[in-house]
Amino acid sequence: MPPLHQSSALAATRPAGLITDGAQATATTPPSALDLLKLGLDNARMGQLNAAADVLAQSILKDPLSADAHDALATVLLALDNVEYACKAKAKAVGLGNNSAADWELLGDMFVALGQADDAAQAFGTALALRPTGSPDLERKLHIVAAASSFAAPAANAIAIPTDIPAAWHSVNLVTIEPDGNPHTASFHDLVSSFDSALRALGITVRIRKNEVGVEGVNLLIGAHLITSPESADRIPPNTVIVNLEQLRGFNIGARPVYASLMRRLAVWDYSPRNIAQIKSLMRTPYVSRFKIGYTPEMTRCRPQAPTTDVLFYGSLNDRRTAVLKGLHEAGLNVKHLFSVYDAERDIAIADAKIVLNMHYYEDSLHEIGRTSYLLANSKAIVSECGADTEIEDDIREAMIAVPYKDIVASCVALINDEPRRLALERKAFEIFSKRSQADMLHDAIVATTFPPVA
Repeated sequence: MPPLHQSSALAATRPAGLITDGAQATATTPPSALDLLKLGLDNARMGQLNAAADVLAQSILKDPLSADAHDALATVLLALDNVEYACKAKAKAVGLGNNSAADWELLGDMFVALGQADDAAQAFGTALALRPTGSPDLERKLHIVAAASSFAAPAANAIAIPTDIPAAWHSVNLVTIEPDGNPHTASFHDLVSSFDSALRALGITVRIRKNEVGVEGVNLLIGAHLITSPESADRIPPNTVIVNLEQLRGFNIGARPVYASLMRRLAVWDYSPRNIAQIKSLMRTPYVSRFKIGYTPEMTRCRPQAPTTDVLFYGSLNDRRTAVLKGLHEAGLNVKHLFSVYDAERDIAIADAKIVLNMHYYEDSLHEIGRTSYLLANSKAIVSECGADTEIEDDIREAMIAVPYKDIVASCVALINDEPRRLALERKAFEIFSKRSQADMLHDAIVATTFPPVA
């Protein structure tokens, strides 16, 4: 789908209006973006659609990254029969995180109304992929618009699947384990999005599922370490690959018998040669293959801006991490730490940072490519801990400032004080990482994968 640039819907319909219906803005207490959003929704509920559109547009000016405000404006503009700008507002809301199957389907309906068959087909196809149980109505819509577009329905596999990819892999279920009340499973979203795009680029049909494996095709299971019930583990079928993202050092696999049983019984993917050697040895299994983490265009979504934070670090804290953050504060840098913050809120913080810091949790560690890949894809300057025993690929090392633990604070200070060098590092980061095709890397992993025999 071509990018839809934000545009003021009101510019084409009426002059920018004033806040109405009781909003009391004063010189000292102007209404916040949230206040304006609530007022706009109240106006809409009372049928005052023009006033609602005006106020929602003002809310967006205060907070351009509010998915809810863009979504509300889309609804109001659609009621005003301004489909063109409603579509743009809805596309913006989807891009900012309001991207359920229903959201994509409504966006597809808007594209149909505008005669944009290619965009409609892609929107309906995405909506269908987000509905694991399928939808006859969506399939009908997709079939109709696909006939008038250059887009082919996923089942038709318009992209020729490479001949060396086994037939079982022609359909893949991307499955995440997301227990209720665990906010950290949101950390899986970036990898799922990247895998989804890369697999489709190989012509593979993809279904995204949560807590539900499929019996057809292959399941790529992310977050299997969160399965605690032996009965649940036993129900995972043999057409499943465990995607291990955990560093075995400190993970204490021996204390996780359910996860260990899955790794012994099923094929495993891991990103680290060091991890792979340990899994093969500890689990006594040869069915472990390496996958690499690469680039897809969908990863680039942090909006560039003039950053105000010197150094951003996100993740859990321990003594060694806390000591570095304290050192950065004492050096006079503006430091922000986030924990349990994901998706759009995290992206805002990333865009606002001059440097993003990456540190090991354990002294002897693997480079956290699952974290830094997203930063590299968004042209961020990274200072990353890299000791003598850190496992890291050569090109990734070149894409950032990789230094021993003792040099982290000094390296951050030096980079903050050298803006030309920092900006050059941002360009280099993207240039290097964007050459790593996630589709090519998944192709290699698929071809290398062997499943254990079924007992």
